[in-house]
Formats: sequence, structure tokens, C-alpha cells
Amino acid sequence: MCDIKKIIVFISVVTLLFYMIRLLHFTRRKWELRTHTFIILFLGLLLFTIATFIDMVFSIIGSKFTYIFMRTCFTLGTVIYISGVILWTNYTKKVIEKFEELALKDPMTNIFNRKGIDKVYKRVCKSNNPFYVIICDLDGMKKINDKYGHVQGDKYIVSTAKIMTDAIGEKGYVGRIGGDEFIIIGEYQDINQIEQAVFTIQSLVYQIFSEKNTGLSIGYSLFPSDGDTLEDLIKVADIRMYSDKASKRKHG
Repeated sequence: MCDIKKIIVFISVVTLLFYMIRLLHFTRRKWELRTHTFIILFLGLLLFTIATFIDMVFSIIGSKFTYIFMRTCFTLGTVIYISGVILWTNYTKKVIEKFEELALKDPMTNIFNRKGIDKVYKRVCKSNNPFYVIICDLDGMKKINDKYGHVQGDKYIVSTAKIMTDAIGEKGYVGRIGGDEFIIIGEYQDINQIEQAVFTIQSLVYQIFSEKNTGLSIGYSLFPSDGDTLEDLIKVADIRMYSDKASKRKHG
């Protein structure tokens, strides 16, 4: 007669095994979640299931060979399952890091969003070294959307983001904080470097469509002389950016 405790253990392991099968099936349909970790965990649980079943009916079909086979399944199942748990821990860490990264990035351009820029700003502030906050606003966005369609308008934004990222390189951080508004945190101490980067960015963005009243208006502020919070620095940079935009309209 089977021991009730062994029956409960067997049912619990089988339930966990079916849960793992469902999880394995789900991850096979999700390319970004595919991993061998679930297969390893499944194999470990499968050996546990076999071992607990034999243990449950051992009093009925017990033999020396059956006992050795049961112990082997328990041992291999333990080793494989523990290995799977270790891999699962590492996999979970990578997934969490990926989600954190996605939470800080703008999905269209793959540069920082406002939340990401806030985090970058707090990190850069800790050094107490001067740095620039540059606000950039695309000119003629409505004109491009009306004339070429929103698909080209989106390409205008994506191309601008790439130009900024390439121009800034490892000397700063680029983010998108509005529909056609960008922000750059530039770790420069020399105004000439900033002006050169700004000139390069404006020239390349203008070449995307090369039409009247298109391009990029830019304004910048300096930490800490223009403010010690991101909001204050953005306000100062915004004023200078709108001055740049007005100047281009006046002379355009």
C-alpha cells in the first residue's frame, strides 16, 4: 500500500512539472525569452517525477535494481535542477536589467527618455564638474509631416537622434524629452568643444531635408553657473533655444 505522504510529494512534483511545461511552451513562442534554462529545469523535474513515482510504488514493485534507479534519478535530478536554478538566477538578472534599460529608453530612437535623462543627470551631478545641458528643437516638423507624411516625419526624428548620438559620442548623453525636442548632457568644460559639436549637429540635421525653415534650433546652459537642478538648466537652455529659433526666422 502506498504511503499518503509519498503520494502528496509525487502530486506536488507533477504539478510543478506541468507548470514548467507550460512555461517552456510559452518561452518557445517568445523569441526574446528563449533560453536553455527552462529545458534544464524541466529535465531536473522530470527525473524528480520519475524518482518520486518509483518511491511511491516501491513497496509494490520494489527490487534492488529499482532502488538503484530511483536513487540515480534523485541524484541526477538534484544536480540538474540546481544547475538550472543557478542559470535561472543569472537569466532573471539579465531580464531585469533589460527591462530597466527599456524603461529608460525612447522606443522610437533608442536614446534616453525623460526618465533616463533624469537618472543620467543625477549621476553626472555627483562629480561636481561643470557640464552643459543642450536643448534641441526640430524646426519645420509640422511642415515635414504635412508635406511628406508622418512616416518621413518619424524618420526625421530618428535620423536627428542618430546624428546627435554620433556627434556627441562618449562625451555626453542624448535624450528625447518631447515629440521633436531633444536634450544633450555634454560632459565638456571647453565652450569651443560645445560650439563645434552644435555646429556639426545643426549642419547634418539641416541636410536631411535642406528646405527653408527646417533644421535644428539649439540653446544651452552650464551647470552649476546657470542652475543646479535639471529643471532650472532646461529653462535657461529653452530661452536661448527659442532665441536661436527666432533669429533664424528673422533672417530666414
